[in-house]
Amino acid sequence: MSYVATRDGRKNRSAAHRAPSVPDRIDDLHGSSIGVLEVPHHMACGHASRRQYELDDPIQLRHAYEQVLCEAAGCAEVEDLINPALLRRVWRDLHLPSRVREAWETQHPGLRRTINRTASSSSSADVTGRVSTNRPAKRGSSRPGRVQIVRPAARVRTAA
Repeated sequence: MSYVATRDGRKNRSAAHRAPSVPDRIDDLHGSSIGVLEVPHHMACGHASRRQYELDDPIQLRHAYEQVLCEAAGCAEVEDLINPALLRRVWRDLHLPSRVREAWETQHPGLRRTINRTASSSSSADVTGRVSTNRPAKRGSSRPGRVQIVRPAARVRTAA
């Protein structure tokens, strides 16, 4: 299999095969925290209007940061586009591939997710932070918000 090297010398431009670009320090990030963020063409193809994200809109902010963290060709791009305060604020809500999240959390342990371990005395919290009670499991399937009616078994009369 032959390949043509790209201008920057990388053999494979695909983000799936490339190690994530993680700067040494989060404080080195100096992206804007207000206005519009326009990502480079290689991160999101199409017209410039499809590559612009309003940083005031939480959904657009998360989408832009997901693209930058997954598709950046180098640390310089990440440093230019990502704001450290915004990254810390939205980190938990970003949908990132596990290898990207692990690389960032290994380099910057402060970003790791925290688990809610506080629970009332009658219930306990599992690993995901969800509270589980000591109720028995439901039998059968039921739609959420609906009451499942359990009818008693019919009695069989026997002749005496």
